[in-house]
Amino acid sequence: MKGQELLESAIGKKLEDGKVQSFYLDNKLSDRINVTFLKFGNWIRIVTTDEVTSLTSEFEDIEKLEFGDQEFKYKIESIEQFFPEFKKYIGKSLINYKELVLKKSESLSFGVNLYFEDDLNLIIYNQDYPIDKTEYIFENIIPQDLKEK
Repeated sequence: MKGQELLESAIGKKLEDGKVQSFYLDNKLSDRINVTFLKFGNWIRIVTTDEVTSLTSEFEDIEKLEFGDQEFKYKIESIEQFFPEFKKYIGKSLINYKELVLKKSESLSFGVNLYFEDDLNLIIYNQDYPIDKTEYIFENIIPQDLKEK
């Protein structure tokens, strides 16, 4: 996992907000979860794709990262708009995290399990090829082909 120090620095901080960047092709949704943004003071950008989990900091207004034209668009919206259960994480402190790797090959990263206070877990992971879509799981149920590292 690249950028794990960003999650380490967020431990003990409360989640303030969450945004999702979706991909639209010809004004039709192609990919709901392209990028996840979580705000713990600063925004953390989480991407899980191509067997890599990458975290980076975003210091600017993330809505400025929205771009596109008539053919394709990367739109940024509230996670709660599409996943109402996300609301229960707002105001909760991050207490730990674990990288999710492929059971057959621990060098391949497929996401992260975020542990929040009050026994809450948020899993952000990418389904393996050929599906290759990022998903959220709002409980501590690790996908069958993955394990925590």
